[in-house]
Amino acid sequence: MHFSTMKNAGLVAMAALAIPGVNACLSEYQANALATNFGKLVSAYSQKLANQTLAPGFIDYSESVNSLMDGGGSAPVALLGETFSSRAAFESASASQPSVPFAVENVWFNCDTITVRWKSAQSPQPVIGISVFHTVYKWANKPVPFLIDEIWGEFDSASWLENLGILVPASKKQKREIAFEA
Repeated sequence: MHFSTMKNAGLVAMAALAIPGVNACLSEYQANALATNFGKLVSAYSQKLANQTLAPGFIDYSESVNSLMDGGGSAPVALLGETFSSRAAFESASASQPSVPFAVENVWFNCDTITVRWKSAQSPQPVIGISVFHTVYKWANKPVPFLIDEIWGEFDSASWLENLGILVPASKKQKREIAFEA
């Protein structure tokens, strides 16, 4: 009886390994699709795309975004804390923000993690960033069966603050002072 139980357990384990998606890893197509979808969430947010891209337990960490939310100063958002502690918080913030240009420059991936180098062609300063996405397998028989459950992202927040007119670089302050003196 003991041998039979072990044999059955072995067969169950082998069958689980044979089920498509049980040990699924990201493909190049899937990694690129998730990177592109995230870029679209930044550049042209939609609830439908968020549902296709972000896991229900989604969390986002970004000192860069936290510094933007603080307006470059010391406000209530802790730089080292979670940026968005839920998908709902991310969706609410994204839906209320204006669209910004976002282009995926490079994508690297492994079984469950995607690293994206991106560029936002803002003016007067372009903003370059890197985001790392952790994914979870969600659906079988879908072209992209993974969702992003965590993001760690950083970018040149000083340039972004300059583009918003919140931060004025010292070189531009000096030019303003000279213009006012004349």
